[in-house]
Amino acid sequence: MRSEALFIAGLVALLAGCEALMFGNVIVGCAMRPDPEILPKALPAATVEVPYRMRVDVINASTPLSKLLVPPDKPLPAGLELTHREREKQGVIEEVPITAGSYDVLVYGSTYGTQCAGQSAERLYRLDVQN
Repeated sequence: MRSEALFIAGLVALLAGCEALMFGNVIVGCAMRPDPEILPKALPAATVEVPYRMRVDVINASTPLSKLLVPPDKPLPAGLELTHREREKQGVIEEVPITAGSYDVLVYGSTYGTQCAGQSAERLYRLDVQN
């Protein structure tokens, strides 16, 4: 009887638009997904007029990324850009920095929603560009 009740509860959650999986006697749904995380935790320093390349990965994403970007209020230093292909779980910060300084850079990403709402992640980096 108990497993029938769990099955019915899972079916109700699924029909209500929530992703529900049953592992043994435990129903796991949207709320049980891990939060995505952007890695690495820190960016290595860059040098003016020297090519820079750093991969940025999103882990624990339950669906592909719809976007990975740097918003205009916390941008990359001049000369650098973040490239990302839709649906991939990584992007690359690359090109050649042109101005020395310390920069607060926000990298933000979000996943597609399925039966559950999409998720988002962000990481604020301090990127030092040396002469």
